[in-house]
Amino acid sequence: MVVAFAMVIASVAGAQGRADDEHPLVRDIRLNGVQSVNRTALRQGLASRPTECRSLLYAPICVFSRSPLFALRSYLDPPEVRRDALRIRLFYWRRGYRDVVVTSRTEKVGGGVRIVFDIKENAPTVISRLDVTQSDSVLPTAEVQRLLLLRAGEPLDLVAMDSSMRLLRDALWERGYADARLALDTSQVSNEANAGPVTLALHAGRPSTIGTLNITGNDAVSHRTIGRLLHFHTGDLYRRSVVLESQRELYLSGLFTEVELSSRESSDTAKTLDLRVLEAPLHDLELSGGFTTADFLQLEAAFTRYHFLGGARRLTARATVSNLMAHQLNGAGVFDDVTAGAAPADRGSFLKPTFATSLEFAQPWFLSPLNQLGATIFTHRRSVPGVVTDNGAGATLAITRRLGSRSSATTGYTFEASRIEATDVYFCVSVGLCLSSDIAVVSARHPLAPLSFVAQMDRTDDASDPTRGVRTRLDVEHASEYTASDFAYNRATLTASAYRRVGKQNVLAGRVRLGTVRALSSANRLLGVEGSAEQVLHPRKLLYSGGSQSVRGYGENQLGPRVLTVDPAALSDTTLASPCSSADLASGSCDPNLAGVKDGAFQPRPLGGTTLAEASVEFRFPIALLPGLSGAAFVDGAIVGTRRFSDALGATAAITPGVGIRFATPAGPVRLDLGFRPRVVEALPVITQVTDSDGNFQLVTLKTSRRYDPAKATGGFLGLLSSRLTLHLAIGPAF
Repeated sequence: MVVAFAMVIASVAGAQGRADDEHPLVRDIRLNGVQSVNRTALRQGLASRPTECRSLLYAPICVFSRSPLFALRSYLDPPEVRRDALRIRLFYWRRGYRDVVVTSRTEKVGGGVRIVFDIKENAPTVISRLDVTQSDSVLPTAEVQRLLLLRAGEPLDLVAMDSSMRLLRDALWERGYADARLALDTSQVSNEANAGPVTLALHAGRPSTIGTLNITGNDAVSHRTIGRLLHFHTGDLYRRSVVLESQRELYLSGLFTEVELSSRESSDTAKTLDLRVLEAPLHDLELSGGFTTADFLQLEAAFTRYHFLGGARRLTARATVSNLMAHQLNGAGVFDDVTAGAAPADRGSFLKPTFATSLEFAQPWFLSPLNQLGATIFTHRRSVPGVVTDNGAGATLAITRRLGSRSSATTGYTFEASRIEATDVYFCVSVGLCLSSDIAVVSARHPLAPLSFVAQMDRTDDASDPTRGVRTRLDVEHASEYTASDFAYNRATLTASAYRRVGKQNVLAGRVRLGTVRALSSANRLLGVEGSAEQVLHPRKLLYSGGSQSVRGYGENQLGPRVLTVDPAALSDTTLASPCSSADLASGSCDPNLAGVKDGAFQPRPLGGTTLAEASVEFRFPIALLPGLSGAAFVDGAIVGTRRFSDALGATAAITPGVGIRFATPAGPVRLDLGFRPRVVEALPVITQVTDSDGNFQLVTLKTSRRYDPAKATGGFLGLLSSRLTLHLAIGPAF
C-alpha cells in the first residue's frame, strides 16, 4: 500500500516536471523600448502575466519560494504571447504610433523564463491642424479649448480624442443639449506624410426638458418619497448634473442598492425618464475594527434604521471604543507613546480606554427640500495624548442646507456637560490656574455650549482618494453666557486642499489649515475663577498640531508650545557640582542647565496653542509591485502660537519631510507614513514646584530655559533615531 502510494506521488511529480518543461513558469515580463506611452497601462493590457506574490505580506517568503500557497503561478503560453504582441501594436496605434514594430522572445532565467517584448516606436502620426466646428455655437471657444486633451503638433491619440469628445458631450448636456452629436473626421490624415488635419464637428440640436418619469422596483419606499429625493421636476431643463446629483441623493439615502436613471430614445425634446431602483434592507449593522499608531486597537459598531417612521428619515446608534491594549502596545514598535508629556502619576489615565457613543436622527426636507434637520445625543471620553482627558455628555441640534453639488452649510447648537481630567501642573501651566480652589472649580462639570457654523465645498473627482479638484471647509464657533456656556470663546478654522494630476498616474496634492481661538473677557467670571490673570479656554478648543493627518514628523498633538517639568530634587541633588538651593528654586533663579542634570529628568508637556498655520505638499505615485499599491513623498510644516510664556516661546514651528506607502481598500487607503524631524533640540521653559513656609506646594517658572535634547533623554543611537523619526499607521487619506 505504501509502495503504491509512493509510486502515485512519483508519477504525479514526473508529470508535473514534464509539464513545467513544456510550459515553464513565467518569472518576468520585460518591455524594451517603451518611451512615449504609459508602461504600467501597457503591461496591464497584456494577457501574459508573471508569477507574482499573492500578497505584499508574503513578499519575504516569495523571495525563496514560488509555492502556489504564496504565489500566483503563471505558465508560458506561446500563442498568447504572439497575441500580446498584437495587443501592444493596437495599444500604440490607438495612441498615434501607427508604425510601431513589436517582436517577442523568451529568455531562460532561474526556475522559468522571461518574456521579452522588443518595441521600436518609430515616429508618431501627428495632428497637423485641429479644427472644432459648431453648428449652433453653444459652447464658448475658451471652454472648448479647455476641454480638448489634444493640440495640433501632438500624436493622433484616439484615446485622448475619445475622452475629449466625452467631455464636450457632457458640457453640451449640462446646458440641456442631451441629443448633441459629435463627429470626428480623420480621413485627411496621410500615411505617406504620417500627419494630417483633424476636424471635430459639434451639433448641439435643440434643448431637452424633463417630461414623464416612470419609477419601478420600489416596494417599501413610496413614489412620493423617491420624488422628493430627486433634484428635478417635470418641465425642468434636462441637464447632466441633475441626473448625477439625483442618483447620488438616492444612494446616500441608504434606501437603495441600485439606481439606474436613463432617458428613452426619442426625437421629442421632452424626455421620458425611466428610474429603476433596487431597495436595500432597511436595517444595517456594521462592525469594524483596526489598529492605528495613535489609538491602538479600535472597535466600532453602528446600527442604522433607514426609512425610520417613513419619509426617508434615518436613525443611527453608534459606539466606538479606542485605546484598547494600550498598556501592552504603548511605545512599542510603531505605536506612539501616548503618555509622553504626562507626569508619572498621570500616565495611567492616558492608557485607559476612550469611547464615544451617540444616537443620531436625520430628518430630510425640513422646511425646504434643500434642508436637513439633525439631532444627536452623545457621551464620550476623549484624551489629548499626554495632555488632558475630558468627559462629556450632551446633545446637538443642527440644520444643513445644500448649496450645490457636494456643497453645504450647517448651523448647529450643542449643549454638553463637560468635565476635565488633568493634573494641577497642567492647570497651572496651560490654563494659568495654580490655586487648588480654582482648579477644583474648573475641573468640575461645566456647560460647554457653542453655537457653530460649518461651510464646506468639495470639487474633487473622488471623495476618498482624489486626484484632481479642490475642497474647502470653514468651521466657526461661538460660546458665551448667551449660549448657556460656562466656557466663553470664539474659534475659527479654515482648511483648503487642492489636487492635480502630474503625468498619467501621479498626483500632486497640497493642503493649508489656519486656525485661531480666543477666550472672551467673561470666561473666568462664568467659571467662577475671576482672580486668574489668564482667561480660561477649554482644552479641547485649543489648537494642536502633529500626527497622521497633520505634521507627520511628530506624534499626535505633539507639535506646539511646550514646557518642561522637573522634580526639584533633580536640581538640588547634593552630588552635583553646583546644586540649586531652596532659595534659588523658590526665586526661580536656579539654572536648569546645571552640569550633571540629565535630559531624562525633564518631562516635556504640550500646552496647546491659540493660533495655528499648517501646510502640506504631497506627491503620490503608483508602485508596480502590486495592484492598488502606491507611494508618497511629502513635506509638512506648521507654526503654533500661544499667549502664555510669550517671551520664552513666542511660537513653535517645524518643517518635516517624509515618505509613505498606501494600499487601496474598500474602506479607503491604508497608509504607512514615516516623518523625519530635522530639528529636535529646543530651548524650553522649566516648571518645578517648591514648598512654601506654610507647607503648601507652589509651582515656579525658572528664569532660564533648558536646552532640551530628547535624543539624550532616551539615550544611545536608537534614541537619536527614534527622536527624529515618527511612524504613522492610519486608514484614509492624509488630506
